[in-house]
Amino acid sequence: MKDVLLTVLRNKNTSTAEFRRASDKLSYILCAEVIAKLADRRVRVETPLDETDGLALPDDVMLVPVLRAAMAILPAFTDMLPDAPVGIVGVVRDEETATPNLYYKKFPVELPRRAVIIDPMLGTAGTSTLTAQLLIEEGIEPDNIHFAGVLAAPEGIDRLAETIPHSNITALAVDQDGLNAQYFITPGLGDYGDRYYGT
Repeated sequence: MKDVLLTVLRNKNTSTAEFRRASDKLSYILCAEVIAKLADRRVRVETPLDETDGLALPDDVMLVPVLRAAMAILPAFTDMLPDAPVGIVGVVRDEETATPNLYYKKFPVELPRRAVIIDPMLGTAGTSTLTAQLLIEEGIEPDNIHFAGVLAAPEGIDRLAETIPHSNITALAVDQDGLNAQYFITPGLGDYGDRYYGT
């Protein structure tokens, strides 16, 4: 199902409505994969027949969407992790140099132990690395910072893995062609935010 939905996103003829539907479904798949890495809280429950051990949703995680594209996939995360606080980071990328520039940051007063950076695309990793560094400055350990994205370039994964563990990076697909001269992931799917919001 994941590959079918990714194909819908990649198709340049996909309408805004179709793109949104596919993106919304993929967001839940992505969130489930991230939660599988975070769910380390063991609980004991009673079944109708006996007692058993199981896993509970993590209760020490902050979600950190990067404006604007990440707002498209944030609802799946807040739906599946309804108690998680949300910190917002706004970064604009220089289209010529791909240099990230921070223009907004808002975190909860009391930070949880772990954080998940949410951004659909991991290209140069400039934005996600900057966000990870902000979280580290706030006192969150690099080992406790995760990344969740739909599509990634190998260069971006390698760069972000210099700041947080490689195993903490979750992407539904990695485009091995990497980045083009304009720093876009190829074959990619274009600008996620523009396509989701119809701009």
